Amino acid sequence: MLSLLLFLLSRSGHAQVSKGNFILLTRGLQVQGMCANYDPFHLDTYSNANYTSIHWLWNSTPSAMGDPPGFPWSRWVAAETNLPPQGDENLYLSQLVSLQLSHEAGDEWELNDPVVRDRAVNWFNAIRNDWPDTILYLNSYGGQVGDAQLGDFITRARPDMICFDTYPWKTDGSGTSPGDTPIHWYGDIRRYREHARANNIPLATYPQTYHSVTDATRDPSPSELRLTHFAALAFNAKVLIDFTYNTGASSFFDNAAGGDNSPNALYDEKADCSIRARNLGKALVRLKPIDDVVFPDLHTTSMMFLRGRAPGGAINPIPIGFLADPEAPNGYTDWVSDRNDPWLRGWVVTNKAGIKNGGTNGDVVISWFKPLDETFDGPTYSNQIYFMVLNGLTAPDGTAADCLQEIKLNFANSFSALEMLDPLTGLVTTNTLPIVSTRRQLVLNLNGGDAALFKISNGAPFVGVPPITPRLSLAMQGGSPTLTLQGAIGSRYQLERADSVPNSNWTVLTNLVLPTSPYVLTDSSPPSNGRGFYRAVAIP
Repeated sequence: MLSLLLFLLSRSGHAQVSKGNFILLTRGLQVQGMCANYDPFHLDTYSNANYTSIHWLWNSTPSAMGDPPGFPWSRWVAAETNLPPQGDENLYLSQLVSLQLSHEAGDEWELNDPVVRDRAVNWFNAIRNDWPDTILYLNSYGGQVGDAQLGDFITRARPDMICFDTYPWKTDGSGTSPGDTPIHWYGDIRRYREHARANNIPLATYPQTYHSVTDATRDPSPSELRLTHFAALAFNAKVLIDFTYNTGASSFFDNAAGGDNSPNALYDEKADCSIRARNLGKALVRLKPIDDVVFPDLHTTSMMFLRGRAPGGAINPIPIGFLADPEAPNGYTDWVSDRNDPWLRGWVVTNKAGIKNGGTNGDVVISWFKPLDETFDGPTYSNQIYFMVLNGLTAPDGTAADCLQEIKLNFANSFSALEMLDPLTGLVTTNTLPIVSTRRQLVLNLNGGDAALFKISNGAPFVGVPPITPRLSLAMQGGSPTLTLQGAIGSRYQLERADSVPNSNWTVLTNLVLPTSPYVLTDSSPPSNGRGFYRAVAIP
């Protein structure tokens, strides 16, 4: 069925949407955990962490996925011939999301070796037509493969997605720069982002959720866990695969022997990260980065780092692939007013919590997106621009709230409101921006690692999120009507009443922001004839 829809989609004006991207449009942004079937696994514990699908390490246990067709799932392909169905997997094939080609020594393919690269290319070309509804890909570690070799593999193998892993949270601090900035991870994900978007395929990454004495890795803190989720989304990753979920090295369970029997506080943090990522993903699976300005060094301009400082005051380093802005080399990476959008004019960042990083500001990342396919803007709009703002301040000790930053963005006074996707509800709220001096100002208070996604409110649809249509009901209580408005929590509506059939002369009843849904309002001055006519109008 999915393959038929893919064909119909390509025939109806969505030629730019690749197979991998279309599967994610259908199934949603993926938040997965790497699950070992040789350690205890409980589907309810897993699903309560708000994962979208199971990712089996090596072998699956189909019965653990519930009654057929079961919970959505993926797995490693341990060797070229280790394809589903194995055992009872045939009963669950309709829920198979992706297959990652692995090999006898592990999962990270040494694509620099032409023999190994040819072997991988041959596998993809041999099985591609057999899996029209499943994302096929492989994984390498961040700095493992050269650009030329990776590009050659993508060109000849035509994978549905590319994936990498880099684990920055080290016991010796070697994965970060002063100020807990995952500088190498930023450089790696930026490089894989460029390969993914150049080939119109989605990007996946493995967030670090494990500790290992051998690898000198430690459990991430809450702010670090959030950062590797939402920074990945800011770099346009659409599949996140926690490494690992239920092995003895997992960060989420107090059980060194393995299994998901004893969830800890980071498990709860993970559940919150997952639901936020899934809600933001409603739009993000339909978005891609805006085009970069092409310079000889090919540095990135569709994202910008507002550079924070280490506790001692030293400016944070710039990830590979970005360039210090010549106008403010210690302030931000390359940015020019009106180049990425016609509105942004400036910013102020404050370490509002003042608890970590010596009270000094951390990095902030701004990404610009556009629809994956122009038809997502609707029939009457085009060239819509989306912003994602990330608080990059983290600390290896303390909560995400300890790394709270206030980010003020100043815009040209050419619009009045923004539409923002609420990561907890998945609903779009409209926010009127006050004028501060001569600018419209947005104030974001983001915990460490958190992000916000928004666009200018101009009537164009917010991709992936159906508009909320308010519903009204009226009940008479002793001659006084009780009005109930069903809409989105946080949305703003103007409630209006007339004593006769609605016409252009409406009387404003009240102007409110819904604190709950449904919202109940009792009118203390009903019309004299006992009848009321009401409408609800969404306002910025």
